[in-house]
Amino acid sequence: MTKDREYELHLMLASLSVKPWEWLTWRQLAKGIEPLLSSVPATPATYSRQSDTSTKRNKSVAFGRMTFGEKADERWTHGSSKTIGRSETWEFADTQIWVPSRNECERERKRPHLYVHLLNGALGHTGPVRFSAIFLLAVATDLPETMRSKADIAMDAIARVLQPKLRAYKIRPWSLPFGLGMRVDSIMDLDTWLFRVGPRHSEDPGLTLLKEEWQAKSGSIVATSCV
Repeated sequence: MTKDREYELHLMLASLSVKPWEWLTWRQLAKGIEPLLSSVPATPATYSRQSDTSTKRNKSVAFGRMTFGEKADERWTHGSSKTIGRSETWEFADTQIWVPSRNECERERKRPHLYVHLLNGALGHTGPVRFSAIFLLAVATDLPETMRSKADIAMDAIARVLQPKLRAYKIRPWSLPFGLGMRVDSIMDLDTWLFRVGPRHSEDPGLTLLKEEWQAKSGSIVATSCV
């Protein structure tokens, strides 16, 4: 079976005090990743899934096509000049950034060069939670070596905003082989493969919470601990 494209994965579980989908917070995060995203000769596209709890069936909020940037951020973040007065009833699920766009990747049957995924850590949980959000950056390992240092710089900037309860790192293919010619657990399906089976918020976040082997990371230095 042909090997899938490999990525450096940078993971953070955000502090409870931080809500990354809020306008002012996200703009700080966006400024941290903009230099990295602009290093690739492709147009980044943003996708966000949210529901409006004020509607009868929690109708999905439609954002239309979005190119990564401040104008798009105003459309999906909570409390921006475009969404204030409306986003109070929105329930955030996740936001993805694809470079190049997901449509282009699907059309040309290729993997993205860069991928960013922000998920609501409390979605679907009714009790106390230990982290507010999951933030993942995936950088293809076949990109120029300079992208690694740019990714570290970006994640250091992200960490200053998220104040993560856990920061981890690993190298992983976009998807894993399964059976005869099948592939499962793609990076974009993060919520299905990241955590071990069982409660996610019963104890403080640590590497034992994660299903696969990861390395703890502090700043731009990778620690030696792993699952």
